[in-house]
Amino acid sequence: MRVQFVAAVILGLTLIPVRVFGCTCAAPTAPVNTTSELAARNRADAIFEGKVERVELGWKLKEAKLGDVIPTVATDLDQDSSVLPVSLEVLHSYRGDQQKAMRLTTGPGGGDCGFDFEVGKRYRVYAFNHEAGELSTNVCSGTTLLEKSRRNSADPHGQSVTPVANQGVATATSKLCGRVVPTDATGSIDSQILLVRLGRKSPVPDNEAGPDRDGSFCLTDLNPGKYHLLFVNRIEQSLTSFVYFPGVADPSEATAIEIIPGHTPPDLVFNIPAQATFSVSGTVSNSDNPHLPAAVRVMLMSAGQPLLAYTADAATSGAFVFNNVLPGEYWAIVTVDPSVESKWSTRKARVEVVGDITHLSLELIAN
Repeated sequence: MRVQFVAAVILGLTLIPVRVFGCTCAAPTAPVNTTSELAARNRADAIFEGKVERVELGWKLKEAKLGDVIPTVATDLDQDSSVLPVSLEVLHSYRGDQQKAMRLTTGPGGGDCGFDFEVGKRYRVYAFNHEAGELSTNVCSGTTLLEKSRRNSADPHGQSVTPVANQGVATATSKLCGRVVPTDATGSIDSQILLVRLGRKSPVPDNEAGPDRDGSFCLTDLNPGKYHLLFVNRIEQSLTSFVYFPGVADPSEATAIEIIPGHTPPDLVFNIPAQATFSVSGTVSNSDNPHLPAAVRVMLMSAGQPLLAYTADAATSGAFVFNNVLPGEYWAIVTVDPSVESKWSTRKARVEVVGDITHLSLELIAN
């Protein structure tokens, strides 16, 4: 069995956790001196100033009801999960439709260069038409906080701007350090510290660090805001700890940490309690054939913790087992490798893990 974060699921359903925080924008071939040149360079179909009213998570698995038939192919799930719809009140429009409200999409962040919009804040947006006919933006398009944009340029009609390689990426302001205190000797083996901004809809964490052998850690290049700090630990690739600072499993009980420009918070002591885990086993059935196609996996994704998920390979007989699952409510689905020619679907199921489960039945449906 292998564990994976939703961030990894969104970026391709890889089998191991990966760093997904880096984004590199292509450098312009010639200097950019005005915002109109920036708009032309990035083929901006719409330029406007707007206030963010809502950010959503467009994700087929989350939106489906229990029992609904959904695709099993990883890329089908990924196409929907990799989009964040954003609704903005238009304060001033420079190019494109003169509307009072605008809706566009961006990626969840990290390696896909999605822009991190915050509800209530104002931005100057450079958006382009997506293949699906909707507007989209990212950190490389020039979109940025309105306050920052006005410091660098007067308006998008020709005044000078300050050339930057990654327009829209906030300037690093602070760092956060501390020490993990586990309750046993294995508590910090193969572990990560994740930083997640409060209110952020994207399942991609804002930052991460691996604790040293003595449990100490430092997160750097942090932007202002309020965050939750999360400790995750794997032993033999099975997630066995999922704890919010100062040492709780429920995010509603977590202590928010505020990052203030120019201020470094005091070092934290992050207590990691022992957490019980349970086994979940069952069978994937295929009504058309007693044997399953190749590369079938079962996925358990937490219904309330967007960074908590497990995957397990299913045998050709359909049998599967998860050896160490943290308690909670999960969605269970079946996935099939996209290289398999036949088209398959599955039904979204709910699993409440409060003890060992031995007869979980999931369905693989031939289209």
